[in-house]
Amino acid sequence: MSQPPDDHLKALWQGQQTETPAMTAQAVRMLARNYADNFRARIWLGVTFAIFEVFLFGLQAWRAPTGYLRAGDMIMMAGGVWMIWRIVAKRPGRLPPPEASTATLIEFHRAQLERQPTGASWMAVTAAPIFLGMAVVLVGLQRARPNMSLANFAPVVVLIIVWCIWAFVLQKRQAKRRAEQIAEMDQLRRG
Repeated sequence: MSQPPDDHLKALWQGQQTETPAMTAQAVRMLARNYADNFRARIWLGVTFAIFEVFLFGLQAWRAPTGYLRAGDMIMMAGGVWMIWRIVAKRPGRLPPPEASTATLIEFHRAQLERQPTGASWMAVTAAPIFLGMAVVLVGLQRARPNMSLANFAPVVVLIIVWCIWAFVLQKRQAKRRAEQIAEMDQLRRG
């Protein structure tokens, strides 16, 4: 018994070998440029936030009524500068010249992906001075008002825990996406 024409064509179509088109140098350049532009936008957002933070904690340190509060605000101010330095240090490099080959562009983009900070440890080291400053401020608040219960600190502790969980989940998701992108670049390099 013969197959209906639709089944025969479908079988022929499914039996064909799939093509994996190679990316052109222009396509890889656009991919690398888009990645760099998006990453630079995130850097600017982080730097803007950190500058605002440095200004805010500087103002708080200026007005702080006790030495502990002033020290905590100064530590958080230094933490903001530390964050700016860590964020800017990871900025993407310049694209290779227009006459660069596809292989050069793939290697460049892969190297940029590997430089991207996605580890929870990187985030923890970057934010550690802020948390240290918060702890000093909380100690200063407790010393300024010894009758204050520890329940008054619960909102700050809950926010820190929520931030840590959020940062961990975000970092894991970014690490997975980065690994997929690196695998795509490896596949392009081979094929």
